[in-house]
Amino acid sequence: MAHEDLPLSLTENIGSPDFRPAEMASEADIRRLVVSFYAAAREDPMLGPIFVAEVADWDKHFDRMCDFWSSAVLKTGRYSGRPALKHFGLDLTREHFSRWLAMWTKVSTGKLGEAKAEPFIDMGQRMGRAMMNVTGMVG
Repeated sequence: MAHEDLPLSLTENIGSPDFRPAEMASEADIRRLVVSFYAAAREDPMLGPIFVAEVADWDKHFDRMCDFWSSAVLKTGRYSGRPALKHFGLDLTREHFSRWLAMWTKVSTGKLGEAKAEPFIDMGQRMGRAMMNVTGMVG
């Protein structure tokens, strides 16, 4: 490949089947992360009761969350929807979002390692801020 044919940034060509930087998570990594995170979240005294009350079909939830994270991080386009709408009416506080992010960061790093976890943690932070804005917690 000629020098001028090389992609200029790591975000170019994401979604094409032959492009995968060495430190990018795979679909299997995403599944492992999602399942591990929700196992931990269900056991958490603050977050667990919310998830247990709201999620009736865990396999369907895992599939949906894998689609979300695959779209958000790998740019696969598998998820469509408005995740913030699912969080209205749950009486969530800043503490819930902080706890979620702390757990997400810990599980992501533990399951994927720092390099692969970085885009998931970054997206989690941005998503948390956006949801707090949408729900009126940040003004």
